[in-house]
Amino acid sequence: MTTLIAQDLQPDVDLALRAVDAGLAVVRGADDRAVLRLKGPNDLVTAVDLATEDAVVRTLRAGSALPVQGEEGSPGEAAADRWVVDPIDGTANFVAGLPLVACTLARVVDGEPVVGVTADVTTGEVVWASRGAGTWRRTDGGDVRVSTHGGPLDSLTVTVGDLSWTSVGPWPLDARAAVLREVAATVGKVRVVGTSATELAWVATGRTSASIAFGNAAWDVVAGVVLVREAGGVVLDARGEPWSLASDSILAAATPQIAEAMVAAVARGLAVTG
Repeated sequence: MTTLIAQDLQPDVDLALRAVDAGLAVVRGADDRAVLRLKGPNDLVTAVDLATEDAVVRTLRAGSALPVQGEEGSPGEAAADRWVVDPIDGTANFVAGLPLVACTLARVVDGEPVVGVTADVTTGEVVWASRGAGTWRRTDGGDVRVSTHGGPLDSLTVTVGDLSWTSVGPWPLDARAAVLREVAATVGKVRVVGTSATELAWVATGRTSASIAFGNAAWDVVAGVVLVREAGGVVLDARGEPWSLASDSILAAATPQIAEAMVAAVARGLAVTG
């Protein structure tokens, strides 16, 4: 049991950690990556997504009366106070056998995320955060506090994604590609990873220094918002406005200065595409 957090959130953190462990046990033990159906173009669902979400949700409901917004089973749940679950963030990676997959969940209060947990499916690493208590990485020797990491722009590694023929709406493919070009001209290295939850956890743990995602599905990002904020980072939308669940994008950065540089790169990319 964790002991370094505000008493009112202690039960939520402990429940979230139990729930993500239940999800990890299912997805890490799976040997079937077959696609059951498509929710939309290139939007995959596997039996493991469903089984993992079921394990997480059952654990949450055993310890909490709050509603659960799960990507697969209850995506439309929008109660101001709720749990938010993505059983497998990076399903396309999972199906392809790429080791970049996360199980992630968060507690939302009055529309703001206050507890977040993200687990790396491949390594089993769990990173968690609670409002006002920092961000922590679970290890065999106990929880270790982590923080964001900045530096000169030309030395940074950042993530930008995804880019696909399915990219439409406010962030069509041409706009995403133009933003990627401008970010690549600003920083040391750019990576396209395919799981927003992992990318935000990387910013929080100092592995990368910024992340831009052209979307804002609650189950993909709300846990990461808590992780980054509590690790000392900045969370905005890609245009530099305050982030909220109504945003159409998310930009996380280790420092305000890096956030400013990323917002400027986005603006230059959007100017190119009109």
